[in-house]
Amino acid sequence: MAVRTRELLAQHGIEMGSTYHWDLDAAVFVIGGITFDLVTVGTAVADSFLWAWANEAIPLTGKAGIERVQQFGVENDLGLLMQPRATGGLSQAKECLAIAGRVLDANGIWIDKTDAGFILFALYEIAHTRR
Repeated sequence: MAVRTRELLAQHGIEMGSTYHWDLDAAVFVIGGITFDLVTVGTAVADSFLWAWANEAIPLTGKAGIERVQQFGVENDLGLLMQPRATGGLSQAKECLAIAGRVLDANGIWIDKTDAGFILFALYEIAHTRR
């Protein structure tokens, strides 16, 4: 997923360190003046990771599609993808983000620091259709 992210940014001429912002209500991520669709994968606070599908604080628009990761877990008996919360904090969150990015066929991924911890996203070219 890291390679996909670097390729996505390079394709659009976006340099690492570019200014960015995200909007969960609009489900968009803007970096270097380019807008991408986003799916919130989850949040990490202290030693805990919470999937977005289990987080009522995240608007439905900002997590639309993440339920496919949970369903993939059910279909393949993968407990990590079915349980709402996992221990391990940011390191566990990164693993979950990598899995989610692949399951959701994301063009890239992003992790942002928040006041409470971290929020993790799957990114898509703006023209993608939510499945």
